[in-house]
Amino acid sequence: MEAVVTYLARLSRGGVSRKPEELEAETLRFGRATNAEVYLADPRVRLEHAVLHHRPGGIFVEAEEGADIRVNGISVPSRAVDIGDVIAVGPYDITIVEAPEGKDVAIDVELVRPLSDDYEALTARSVTSLAGRGVSKRVWSWGLALAIIALFLIAPIVFFTLHEEPKPRSEIAFRLDQSWDSGPISTAHRFISMQCNVCHEAAFVQVKDEACFTCHEKITHHFDPQAPELAEVGLYQDAAGSACQSCHKEHNGDAAISIMQDSFCADCHADIEADAPKTQLLNASNFEDEHPEFRPLVMLDPVAQRSERISLNEPDKLVERSGLRFPHDVHLKKDGIRGPKGREELVCASCHVSEPSGASFFPIEMEAQCERCHQLKFEPRRPDRVLPHGQVDNAQLLIREFYSDFALRGGAGDSGGKEELIIRRRPGSEPVKQEIVKADPKQWAEQQARKVADQAFGRTMCGTCHEVMTGEGAGPLNWSVVPASVSNRWLPGGRYDHKAHFEIVECENCHAADKSHLATDVLLPKIEICQDCHSGENAADKVPSNCVSCHDYHLDGEPMMKPVASAAWTGPEVPAGQLDAEYATGDNGS
Repeated sequence: MEAVVTYLARLSRGGVSRKPEELEAETLRFGRATNAEVYLADPRVRLEHAVLHHRPGGIFVEAEEGADIRVNGISVPSRAVDIGDVIAVGPYDITIVEAPEGKDVAIDVELVRPLSDDYEALTARSVTSLAGRGVSKRVWSWGLALAIIALFLIAPIVFFTLHEEPKPRSEIAFRLDQSWDSGPISTAHRFISMQCNVCHEAAFVQVKDEACFTCHEKITHHFDPQAPELAEVGLYQDAAGSACQSCHKEHNGDAAISIMQDSFCADCHADIEADAPKTQLLNASNFEDEHPEFRPLVMLDPVAQRSERISLNEPDKLVERSGLRFPHDVHLKKDGIRGPKGREELVCASCHVSEPSGASFFPIEMEAQCERCHQLKFEPRRPDRVLPHGQVDNAQLLIREFYSDFALRGGAGDSGGKEELIIRRRPGSEPVKQEIVKADPKQWAEQQARKVADQAFGRTMCGTCHEVMTGEGAGPLNWSVVPASVSNRWLPGGRYDHKAHFEIVECENCHAADKSHLATDVLLPKIEICQDCHSGENAADKVPSNCVSCHDYHLDGEPMMKPVASAAWTGPEVPAGQLDAEYATGDNGS
């Protein structure tokens, strides 16, 4: 329906002001609502008061539920209207007029019953200001300002200066400086929550490090500012001198005392390659898309104990020389392997035993994990004699002493005779027999010892799982085993909790051990595997993970803040043994 709406206004000097508007809508809604086609700004008009619309039979006006309209002075809920009809909507008269060519309807809207001046009359006879009662705003402002200064500044300072702090855990009814308390103290420090001067040694002075060291051991900062790659960077020198309270914020209730936001770490690490070009660290500020690929610490020379951080993006360099020759895929065959009690199927947990916390695993030990299948027996005629694991020189001396004693007790037999020496191989394989010509006992014992050492260290025992070395001076029988230098943590700068993932993913989802046939493989998943489930601290569809989820702040090897065992308590009197008991039971939240 196309309509022309003309708003009329009577001028004080006579005449009428006309303001026409052209509209196109299915219906014309009259009301005080802002979406009404005919907006009537008067409190006596409902938000939705009436509707004018075209239907078979002509133009009709209808009152909304609960509203009142009058057509030519008669109250009606609905009625057909024609040119010349006047519709009263509240204080407005709406007249149907001749529509211009091409238009369906035209109306004139005029406010004919304006509001009276009741409000102005009420205001004139009412007292609505302080000045009307003889009290000015200035007097109240100065009075309240002085009261606030007295109650919340002068009184707390006097109280803090003159009163004596109560004993630990004692309660006082009220303290005037309590208004300065910015929030509840953390659980870890709640046992001294009523002794403000333990931390706040002076008014208007931030908490000093010495106050923290009264109870806690002093530990290092996040980095060594004197390191060659950082010594000339002013930004990091300033950060190294930060006080404890710069990073550990109290009076936030049970929220973490340490700052956890990524932005705190990103201040230095987001562009560290440019700020400290000598450092080996890479830019990092967000785990979702601004974190470098993992760089495990890989052992390159177990003899010289030389290791290096190598990115998982460099597979050609990612070769770990741990001194071992352990094939994972052989031990994880789906159809099992032959063991001492027949064929059995091994899984990761068969050898990797979780620590009680579940975060990591105990180191693999020969006696606990390997000896059941790989026994170090070297002489079938004496199956009770085994070589000591991890003691290469002692093992060679034991072999020499065994055959020397064996020969002296007649075990060598007649000189020049022959006997069969059975050499054991890997469990499940057939034994190998070799004839040895007997000589005098000393010569026979030395010959036996060298041949057994050659087999035990080079082929059937040590050499099965370890890299070995031979040559003059390598050991009593010229054999030696390369020290096993297995990385207990490929990412020493990170922290990973295996327990949190045990029930979610299988080991092989992250570590492809069943496909690894070389001990030089680094079975560490790439960062994209972690990013499938983890994202930045503000993630909504993944696990939110900030920097401190995986990284410690202080230098590696430094303990968490813990109580000082020998330092004297310099705060209020504490009952004997109370602090020690609290730390021992964990009541202080540490």
